[in-house]
Amino acid sequence: MPRVTRAADLRAALHATLSRAIVGQAQVLDGLLLAQLVGGHVLLEGVPGTAKTLMARAMAAATEARFRRVQFTPDLLPSDIIGTSVYRADSGRFEFREGPIFTDMLLADEINRAPAKTQAALLEAMEERQVTADGTRLPLGDRFMVIATQNPIEFEGTYPLPEAQLDRFLLKLAVPLPDTDSESELLRRVDRGFSPLDLAAAGVSVVVDRNRLAEARSEVASVEVGDPVIGYVTDICAATRTSPDLALGASPRGSISLLLCAKGMAACNGRDYVVPDDVKDLCVPVLRHRLVRRPEAEIAGVTETAAVERAVNRVPVPR
Repeated sequence: MPRVTRAADLRAALHATLSRAIVGQAQVLDGLLLAQLVGGHVLLEGVPGTAKTLMARAMAAATEARFRRVQFTPDLLPSDIIGTSVYRADSGRFEFREGPIFTDMLLADEINRAPAKTQAALLEAMEERQVTADGTRLPLGDRFMVIATQNPIEFEGTYPLPEAQLDRFLLKLAVPLPDTDSESELLRRVDRGFSPLDLAAAGVSVVVDRNRLAEARSEVASVEVGDPVIGYVTDICAATRTSPDLALGASPRGSISLLLCAKGMAACNGRDYVVPDDVKDLCVPVLRHRLVRRPEAEIAGVTETAAVERAVNRVPVPR
């Protein structure tokens, strides 16, 4: 098989099987796939009832990934995520019991409902794919990814995610409400007996095993990026740092994420090289959560998305 078709075929197969459980949301599904291809984490933001949890479960089922879910609450402790040492009377020794973080895909549901100390339990895992317990480093595997969800309109009882943690998310994806056609199709499926609790009955099956995903990741890594495109990525991130709308622009981790996502999107489109549109189309989901707006921009109603778009529009597109 030619090397530039693996990721594209994987993308088509995933959309085909996931469409049996999820109506619409193609851009969100593409983002979840990109994160798996380049080894990143995703923050899903949407109002309740927009299938955020269902998308995570379905993606895990279709990619042969172990899946665990943690409901973040104000009383959640770091040990509830990482695990804890338990004394065994029969052996007279402490034994470490792994927490839900030891999986391939961890759904951190309503992540902003837990205090900063608990949120920080994910920092090492998200950055290094390992956790430290009792002075011992425990690997999580190269498939480990966090899918976190949060509600954009509810602020009571929530804790804002610190910038250091937001910067560790490869993408922040907005999950929109369905349009009328999509919602009507959803209702027809429910009327015919569809249950989000039984993905197998809906027809969701494994289409991407571990070997196939590894091949697609290798393909993405081989995608070529020319100097003009690298310069475009650099200039966009520099533009966010000098933007009059922003007190804090994109970090170098942001520029790396933008480059990796562009390579992943090029491969998903069947190309072994990145074009400027691959970069431009991904600027908003890759960069918006890494920025801090100036107070005057917030007062003027400049959103994170608008701030990114204004910065991007200041940068000439390479020819």
